[in-house]
Amino acid sequence: MYNTQMIPTHFFGLDNFFDALDGNGKACMPRAAVVEKDGAYTLEIDLPGVRKEDVEVDVEGDTLAVKASRKTATSQVTYERTFKLAEDLDPSSAEASFENGVLSFKLSKKQAAEKRKIMIK
Repeated sequence: MYNTQMIPTHFFGLDNFFDALDGNGKACMPRAAVVEKDGAYTLEIDLPGVRKEDVEVDVEGDTLAVKASRKTATSQVTYERTFKLAEDLDPSSAEASFENGVLSFKLSKKQAAEKRKIMIK
């Protein structure tokens, strides 16, 4: 399902493709994968059993934070994961969608400044 040999440098924290518990055993780190296509990146995060209403996404500076929770009759599972965005990605271009327990983000690269001539007066 996930190609563990391709770890993009554009996202920090994708070196662990398996669910992991934090030191308190309270929050799960969801699996994530990233794909580059046509100058844009797609980040997919697995959030099994989570409803769209129970997902919170924040972008602050170059950090993308995802928090989600799932409740059952006997337990509650919390997912938390943060990603550091590369400098060449444009956080304002982020588009998110949620379908079948997978949260997907599409991020574009920043537009490079075009070379231009300056006329001397």
